[in-house]
Amino acid sequence: MKQNAISAEAKQQRRADFIASARRLFLQQQRLPAVADIAADTGLAKGTVYRYFQSKEQIFLALLTQDFAELFTALERLIEQLPQPLSEAAEPFADGYLKLLQQSATLLPLLALLNAVLEQNLPQPQLLAFKQQLAQALDTLGGKLAVRFTQLSPASASQLLLHSYALTLGLYQSTQLPAAVQTLLQQAGLAQLQWDFTAELTAALCRLWWGAAQE
Repeated sequence: MKQNAISAEAKQQRRADFIASARRLFLQQQRLPAVADIAADTGLAKGTVYRYFQSKEQIFLALLTQDFAELFTALERLIEQLPQPLSEAAEPFADGYLKLLQQSATLLPLLALLNAVLEQNLPQPQLLAFKQQLAQALDTLGGKLAVRFTQLSPASASQLLLHSYALTLGLYQSTQLPAAVQTLLQQAGLAQLQWDFTAELTAALCRLWWGAAQE
């Protein structure tokens, strides 16, 4: 039996352990695991988990917040290295951005669940805090993009990043078809409905950024 976490450092570590367990089980099960599963995986009682998180949705919001923080930090470095002018940055951004997305096995699957599942089961104050944090991070990154490409205002740069995110989520959800549906489309010869996420997102981002360069 594990001892109770007493110090602030021990409590922080225990919280991190729960998040790490949630990430591992999510990848194994391809769904949001129950709090009981997370507790068992860490060798603790379910009640201990509830001392740190009120629900499994709160655990996965914390996990998603981690993934977002890592992505935004990496995007800052990517933006600093983009070639000028903006029209020349479209392909390097798309390539670099996709590589960053692929570094996290949980970011895109969790984003696909964010609106329909996670946000529906979160207390409004916590949901609002998450949205505010995300908006602030987007504005900060937009400001850095506007510094790099002076033809963009901070507002238009933030909008460009927001549109890039919307393309990412929309194409991901559209291309992640169940195996049975993929087989059905193949048998029906509907190749035009079988999209490759990487190829489609690269092309869409390039068109979006090229368009922004012409404004």
